[in-house]
Amino acid sequence: MNTEPKKNETRSTLLQVFATLPMRAWNFVSHNWQWKLLAIFLAVCLWAGLITRDPTLTRERVFTDVPVSIVNADTLRRNSGLVVLSGLEEKNLRARLRVEVPQRSYNNVTYTNFNPRVDLTRITGVGEQTIKISTTSTTTYGTVEDVWPATVNVVVDEYVTNYRVPVSANVIGEYPDTFYGSPISLDPSMVAVSGPKTIVDQVARICVDFDISSRTPRAGLIRTARAMRFLDADGNDVDSSMLEVTSAGVVLRTIIVEQTLYPTQTVELSKDGLAEGEPAEGYRISNVTVSPASVTAAADGSVLNSLDELFTYDPVDVTGITDTLTKTVRIRKPSEVQHLSTDTVTVTVEVEPVVTSRTFNINRLSIRSIESGLKASVDARALTLVVTGPQLTLDALRPAKVSAYVDATGLKAGYHVLPVQLHMEDTDMSGITFLSTPATVTVALTEK
Repeated sequence: MNTEPKKNETRSTLLQVFATLPMRAWNFVSHNWQWKLLAIFLAVCLWAGLITRDPTLTRERVFTDVPVSIVNADTLRRNSGLVVLSGLEEKNLRARLRVEVPQRSYNNVTYTNFNPRVDLTRITGVGEQTIKISTTSTTTYGTVEDVWPATVNVVVDEYVTNYRVPVSANVIGEYPDTFYGSPISLDPSMVAVSGPKTIVDQVARICVDFDISSRTPRAGLIRTARAMRFLDADGNDVDSSMLEVTSAGVVLRTIIVEQTLYPTQTVELSKDGLAEGEPAEGYRISNVTVSPASVTAAADGSVLNSLDELFTYDPVDVTGITDTLTKTVRIRKPSEVQHLSTDTVTVTVEVEPVVTSRTFNINRLSIRSIESGLKASVDARALTLVVTGPQLTLDALRPAKVSAYVDATGLKAGYHVLPVQLHMEDTDMSGITFLSTPATVTVALTEK
C-alpha cells in the first residue's frame, strides 16, 4: 500500500491552514470587536474587585527608622512612684517594622497605623529593665510580623520629692555709681524639687545668678525673672533636665528676683557729743577725731536732701583718763535711711596735761664747774624765774627745790656773759620751760 501521497496531501493541508491563520485571527478580532473589548474590561474589573474584597490577599511591606512613642510615663510615676532615668533617648527609640498589608491598603498605609510604642506601665521595679516594643495590628491595615529591635533596655529609679530646697542668689558685679541696692528678695525662697531619687538627693540648693552691674541705674523697685541652677553640697552644678520644680503646686521655670535701688550721698559725722566726762585733774582734752569722718548713706532722694550730718550712740567716757583713748561707737541711723556704708566709727580722744606757770624769786645764783685755780663773781645774785609746765608738777613743787645757776665749764679767766639755767630738785623736767629775769648775768673769773 502506498502511503507517500497521503503524507504529501496532509502536509499541503497544514500549510494552507497556517497560511490562512493570520487572516482568520484578524477576522476573529475585528468581528464584533467592541463587544469583545468590553468583555475584557469587565473581566479585569471583576478580577480587581475580587482582589480588593478578599482580606486574605496581602503583600509584605517594610518600614525603616520608625519613631517609637512613649506612653504612660505619668501613670508610672503616679501609680508606681517610678521614673525612667535613661534608655529612652531618641536614638534608642527607632525601629524597623515588617508588616503584611492587605492588597487594598498597600498604597495608603503608613507606620503610624501600627502605633509602635513603649508602654512604661510594664515596668515593675528599679534598676535595669527590658520593655517590649508594642504595636497594633488591624484587619484594615494589616499585621505586624516583626519588630526590630523588639525591646528597649532602660534604667529605672524611684520618683521622689524634696519639699524644702532653699533658693539663693549668686550676686556678681558692682552696683551702678551713686546707687545702693537693698537686700535681694527671692520669690519663692523655698521650693519643692521632684525627679529621680539619685538626682534629687544630690540637690542641696537652687541658685539664681544675679548681675547687679546690669541693672538700670534708676531708683525704685525692679523685678526680674532668673533661670535656676541646681547645686550639690560642694557647689557643683547638677543636671536638671529630669527635675521638676514646684511651689504651692505650681510648676516653676524661673525665680523672681526683687530689689530696690536707692540713691546715695556722702554725709559727715558730727563731732558734737563724741565724748563726755572730764579727764583726771591736771589734764584736759586736746583733740577729738572720728574715723571715718564721713559715710555713704542710701535713702529716698527727699530724705538725702534733708540729711546734713549723722550722730553716734554712746559718747566716749573720758572721766579720769590721763592718756589718749580710742573706742569704736555705733552710728545713729535715722529710720528713713536704708543703708550706711559702715555702722560704726572709731573715736579718738587725745588728752594732755594742763599747763600753768609759777613765779619763783631766787636770792642766790650758783656758779658751777669753775676751772681749778680760778674764782668767780657775778654781777647779780637775785633774780626772778617764771616756770611753765604741767600743773600737777608745778603744784607739787616747793620753792626750796627750785634753784638757778650758770655753767662755767671750760671758761678761762676774764668776764663772761652766761645764760641763767634752772634746776628743780627731785622733779621731772619734761615739759618744763622757764623765763629768767635777767636772762643772762656777767661772771668774772679771776685767779686765786
